[in-house]
Amino acid sequence: MDISEKTTIYHEIDFLLPAQRFNINFSYVSQRGLPFVREFVLRLVHLEPMLTSQVASFLGFSRLEVQEAIRDLVERGELELSNSGRLSLTEKSSGYFTDIGEVPSLSMLRDGTARLSFELATFSCLGAGNSQEKWKAGIALRVADENASCSEMLVERHFQRQFNDILRKGFLSRAVIQDGKDPPSAYTVNSVNKIRHMPLRLPVEFKLDEDGRNVEREDFDGLESSDYVHGQVSLELDRLARPGNFVEIAKAMLEVGDTDTFKAFESSGNTIDFQFFDDLTKLESNGHGRRTTFIGPLYAKRNWNLVQKQLAPIVKERRESKQDAGDTPVLWIAPSDPYWGKSSNMLSRVGELVEMSSTKDKRIYSPTIFVPVSGKDNNKSARRWRMEFEPGTERLRALVEGFLGGDVEVLHFEGEFVVVVYHLSLPQSYPVSLPIGFISTEQAVVSKVGRLVKTYVGSSSGFDVPNDCGPLASL
Repeated sequence: MDISEKTTIYHEIDFLLPAQRFNINFSYVSQRGLPFVREFVLRLVHLEPMLTSQVASFLGFSRLEVQEAIRDLVERGELELSNSGRLSLTEKSSGYFTDIGEVPSLSMLRDGTARLSFELATFSCLGAGNSQEKWKAGIALRVADENASCSEMLVERHFQRQFNDILRKGFLSRAVIQDGKDPPSAYTVNSVNKIRHMPLRLPVEFKLDEDGRNVEREDFDGLESSDYVHGQVSLELDRLARPGNFVEIAKAMLEVGDTDTFKAFESSGNTIDFQFFDDLTKLESNGHGRRTTFIGPLYAKRNWNLVQKQLAPIVKERRESKQDAGDTPVLWIAPSDPYWGKSSNMLSRVGELVEMSSTKDKRIYSPTIFVPVSGKDNNKSARRWRMEFEPGTERLRALVEGFLGGDVEVLHFEGEFVVVVYHLSLPQSYPVSLPIGFISTEQAVVSKVGRLVKTYVGSSSGFDVPNDCGPLASL
């Protein structure tokens, strides 16, 4: 728990907001200063019309020098000679000044180009960075169809409207930013061409307060309207909403023999009893370190550190040992929860687990990641899982969903440790599932969960229909 804010992060989910990258050609007005002599002659005459000799005297010019300067200004249409022989500003040069005593500036129309990305919900400019994000490990948000089909026209309008902000944020080239003594202003957009479609990844932390109640989500940095995007997030969460599953999870806890996590919930089963949870974690930290209870997805940094704390010394010992232990199974069973894996962290953790399993010339353990499908002929789910993990699908297998009710995740390292995570759906209290679980090195617990895993993986869901559907790549 975060003591300073009295909140706990109970889930981390990435939302994918449609965005596009554009090539924009535009014209802008640059306010440029004048050369020294030209500026001061015009400033003098701006104060009051005067004779050529007065200008020469004030600036310390020779007669020839002042005549050359004035001739140039007359040819430019910036000075004129009155019948009385006095120099005065023309209508053109009067426009260089905004007030008496001000430094004159010349407006110049210039052309510029920019490659900028805009999200398609509120059309906030995302800058010049070329994002390579993929449409995976996240929940895609929806935007109005016309926002995508008419994006070039809409970006033209928003680029002009946001020009000052885009300039201030440094999204335009240095040549545009530094062109002139004052910030340039947009004149017109000549063309907008769409280059590519991509997602803007928006990581969202779902939090609980000290009483176990859901905390309002924070605003998104850099967006024109967080409220609108939060509305789209809420629509997707409503679409994915499922009925409560506390009873089913309680049964799974009993099957695992986990009474501690069960006691962490209020009697209604709708919220966490944080007083008990805090007491439990304190008791565990003062014990022998054989069990640690945690809240949040397994792949969240703080929770994955618990796995690494157990995994790292095992890997080190096996690397240095002459004994071959490469056949030791490490099984990671994913739950059927719709929010599981909707974070780029998940892909990173799976990659770490696989990468640490071998060296250049030695296998340390044998990892397998099981992802849920409704059956061997569930091609739609198989394609979706392949898209999520490509190109690293060689360690993935499809498993008929339903292990411990379907909403329990297990990472089991045979003979070493086990992680069990319950993904609770409590729609009356929380907008997304609440993962809570433990990591244990107690051999009785490791063995018991291991037997549950092996029994389910090796069983069949029907006549001649094994739960283990085989490598994901082959489905």
